[in-house]
Amino acid sequence: MARDTMTHGRLTAAAPAPHPRRMTTRRVSWRRTDEVRTDEHCTISIRDSGISLVGTVLGADGGLPVRIEYRVLTDGAGATTAVHVRDYRGFGQRQLTLARDAKGNWTVNGVADRRLKGCVHVDLGCSPSTNTLPIRRLRLGIGGAATIQAAWVRFPELAVEKAAQTYSRPDEFSYRYASGSFESDLLVDDDGVVAQCGPWERTGVADGLDDTAPLDAR
Repeated sequence: MARDTMTHGRLTAAAPAPHPRRMTTRRVSWRRTDEVRTDEHCTISIRDSGISLVGTVLGADGGLPVRIEYRVLTDGAGATTAVHVRDYRGFGQRQLTLARDAKGNWTVNGVADRRLKGCVHVDLGCSPSTNTLPIRRLRLGIGGAATIQAAWVRFPELAVEKAAQTYSRPDEFSYRYASGSFESDLLVDDDGVVAQCGPWERTGVADGLDDTAPLDAR
């Protein structure tokens, strides 16, 4: 989630929440109903080695048909390690690849980007799926708050910026997200997966066996 047209630590003393229960594979659909109307399907897989998000966004933006395909991988601690995005608009196609190594160094399309040093997560501006990553990793207790640095991918530009993002947790299933002048309330389920976020609302969810490809599959 983010503040663009294709939208999206200081720890308190509150006791941390227990780690969300382990899932195998969950498939989620969301619908966005503001000026950009899209439907999204995402497969979320959680293993000891990390989380993978594999999703497709379909809709229209500015009168053009839009299809966005994305894949996000994390390490076992929940920090982003790789991001692949394909953006189709009308007859145009663009791609974006991000990678983060164990020392926190990022590359954008294979080129080192020192601006992103210190970022732990990616934030895809076209999807609420990536909000699940910091929510699960931070494990905030009720009343807790934390500020992180994220590599925010803006749509439709496919530009990448470093953004300070604050998550606070007023109650068990609610979070408040703030970045710059943008704020939004989020509702999540007991696994930290977003159910509602700004213009996005979850329209379907299913749990199943872990039959997806390994995290390092190409």
